[in-house]
Amino acid sequence: MILLTEYIEPGALAWLRRRIECFYSPNLYTRLSAMSQQLVTAKGLIVRNQTLVTSELLAKMPHLRVVGRLGAGLDNLDRKALAERCIEVVYAPGLNANAVAEACVLYMLAHSRSLLPADRAARAGFWQRTPFTGQELRGRVVGIIGLGAVGNRLATICQALGCQVLTTNHGPYRGIKQVTFNELLAEADFVSVHVPLTPTTKHLIGARELSQMKYSALLINTSRGGVIDEDALFDALQTKQIAGAALDVRRQEPPCAGDRFHGLDNVILTPHLAGWTIEAQRATCQAVVEDVWRVLQGESPLYPAPPIL
Repeated sequence: MILLTEYIEPGALAWLRRRIECFYSPNLYTRLSAMSQQLVTAKGLIVRNQTLVTSELLAKMPHLRVVGRLGAGLDNLDRKALAERCIEVVYAPGLNANAVAEACVLYMLAHSRSLLPADRAARAGFWQRTPFTGQELRGRVVGIIGLGAVGNRLATICQALGCQVLTTNHGPYRGIKQVTFNELLAEADFVSVHVPLTPTTKHLIGARELSQMKYSALLINTSRGGVIDEDALFDALQTKQIAGAALDVRRQEPPCAGDRFHGLDNVILTPHLAGWTIEAQRATCQAVVEDVWRVLQGESPLYPAPPIL
């Protein structure tokens, strides 16, 4: 039996159910402790980012052989505990890269063209163009921190739009300028973060880094909330130290009621949906269920998680 604790695309679920018994609920992660019988019998576990796969959970799953992560992030999995049990981990690296990259461009355009304030003004009957005069993306500088699958796709789109792209990654990359971290922060009109959350990337962007950015810059985070120091970012936005931010991911998801960022007019907030397109979800879910099935059949998965360092 395979236990699925969060939403999965229906076609992928149907594919898996034709092969093995599945116990599924899109909100099962909220009541896992009450699923003792299912935990004991499950050979596979498929999760997203809300299910915390801890050593305590694993202790209740004696027959578990494989964990499938519907996405690219692995920070909610206790990789060490999984490795000690020789439990295979499979995931979906890069399969939502185009969706996330497109969302980043959406944030850039919305900010540059004052889309949200113009919409609010028009709805209120204020029909004026001058206050919302925008800027084109052509000729702007985009700094990409983390040139993996998403970062590479974003760079390609931005180059096609006539942007100059900067990165701190070592290339060679066609048409992408390699600079130091400090240079990227100082030169970029848009700083887009695409790194996993690890002990070395936690609060990668803090008060010092924000102080080096242009006052007109937009900070975009579609990676993990903990990569940015939210306290420092709130102060920078409140004092207009930087022009704005687009946050698709947060330190706590969902944020608590009365989230202080709700009171700011220079931040775009979305509920972790940058990679949430029909195409990306179909590709991600199908790849993961097929790999989970491969492992249970004694075959090698196509997308095994990288070894822990």
